[in-house]
Amino acid sequence: MRLAELKLQNFRNFAAQKLELRPRLNFFVGANGQGKTNLLEAIYLLSRGESFRPAEREHLIRNNSEIQQSRLIAALDGELGRHLLTAQIHESRLLVELDGKRTGFSTLASQVPVILFSPESLAAIKDGPDSRRRLIDEGLLTRGRVGAQLLRDYSRTLRARNALLKQLMDGDQRAGTRDSLASLTSIFLVLGAHLASERTQLLRELLPFWRAAFASITQREPESLALRYEVSGQESLEWTESQIFDVMSQRQKELAAREVAAGSSLVGPHKHDLKFLVAENDSRFFASQGQQRALILAFKIAQINLHRTTVGRYPILLLDDVMSELDADKRSRLMQFLEGISAQVLLSATDLTWSPEFAPQENAVFSVNAGEVRCVESRDRLDHLRSTTLGLRADVN
Repeated sequence: MRLAELKLQNFRNFAAQKLELRPRLNFFVGANGQGKTNLLEAIYLLSRGESFRPAEREHLIRNNSEIQQSRLIAALDGELGRHLLTAQIHESRLLVELDGKRTGFSTLASQVPVILFSPESLAAIKDGPDSRRRLIDEGLLTRGRVGAQLLRDYSRTLRARNALLKQLMDGDQRAGTRDSLASLTSIFLVLGAHLASERTQLLRELLPFWRAAFASITQREPESLALRYEVSGQESLEWTESQIFDVMSQRQKELAAREVAAGSSLVGPHKHDLKFLVAENDSRFFASQGQQRALILAFKIAQINLHRTTVGRYPILLLDDVMSELDADKRSRLMQFLEGISAQVLLSATDLTWSPEFAPQENAVFSVNAGEVRCVESRDRLDHLRSTTLGLRADVN
């Protein structure tokens, strides 16, 4: 799928905006706070049903709007023709339709796959395990409907199990509550083991792509890079699903009383961790910030290449202000990678990091200012944009 058109109505700081997007690079440039990230957020929302920024759905609706709802419309060009994807936000409700039919996000995530690069994702190594788990689950979401549905089923079961544990913590001693917990725990452990197994399989497939991408970014051979997936603190990348289930089951029995006391599940994939190792050392403690960002950048590129290999097409790439987080050499390597693939890319930045000699039929620069977007098509307009305080970085030729 390629995004051909995007319409925004009452979304964030956009009253009404229509964009005709190009099949390759779409570069949104403007000062901070003008709406660049909002554009990428809208596309992400259409694919995932949630924002990549912390926000309640009602906060996505434009302030001071007489119509208290937002509407997003995307025209998508696929192998079988054009499709229309719409999303309507009213208060906390989100309704999404594909070609006029209501659809679930487990379907959308695989049919309209997007991969996001953001300053937050580049900081995943030094952040908490939640950020690192999201890196893996993004791959499960985009590669197929089965992975997306598995994540959804596990999340629902986890919420239901936590609700029962909370009841017990609050003093509910009914036999029926304990029986329900025991029954749900059996389902929970099976789903959890299956999800963890899917994650480890994905990581094993990603590993050679990740090492190759890191070597390309740094222009040197990787120093015995490795990925470590931990189940209850144990290395489990090569475990079978049965082994994962046995370890989780045993650990859950050991922590059963503590789970009731805490009112939440203390065992499961929501507690697992991913570690990036360099020369057998945890990169959280033994890698510089620049090296950590290179490792995550390589991981994202590996996701893109693996998706292309397994699914047969590239996902849509969203790059939200990542250029400001990279040094000149890494920016250059990333742009060279983007130039070398046929993916559609939507990139936001406060200044241009792209050669002005692009082919206008495939690439475009858009100026974003106070919720208004203009396509900078002519050389005169592009030169004007280059001469402003935003400037043009000449990292890439």
